[in-house]
Amino acid sequence: MSRQQDEKLKIFKADLSSPESFNAAMEGCRRVLHVSAPMDFQDNEPEAVLTQRSVDGALGILKSCLRSKTVKRVVHTSSISAMCFKKENVEMMDESYWTDVDYVRPELNSYVSSYAISKTETEKAVYFVTIIPLIVVGPFICPKMHGSTRSALAPIFGIS
Repeated sequence: MSRQQDEKLKIFKADLSSPESFNAAMEGCRRVLHVSAPMDFQDNEPEAVLTQRSVDGALGILKSCLRSKTVKRVVHTSSISAMCFKKENVEMMDESYWTDVDYVRPELNSYVSSYAISKTETEKAVYFVTIIPLIVVGPFICPKMHGSTRSALAPIFGIS
């Protein structure tokens, strides 16, 4: 493959509900940036379903990376929501500090608590070096999202 071909972005269709759908995208990749998460702004999905899809999807992506035999590095981007929601305030947070899922359920809007719980449980499931930005800003890859919520989702990138 020429250097020019090596630098081209390829788009694959995949679905967190079907983790094996990532297998083709991982073939030949050396690095994977997992920066997506399911969100349900309309509260159509129970929290447990959203969380299970997020956890299963992240673990499925890691398994696809292993199966590829070419992926050497995976970066998983989490969210500050995986660690910032607790009843008590603290001065410093470290890797042992997690969002209290029982606290956020009654305290936050359901789609916000679902997201925070989903990110917390996914982070615990894939626990390795994770980037936790305060906020991710940018356009949605999904054109059906309305403009006032265009700040949290991003696609998964495979860099070959």
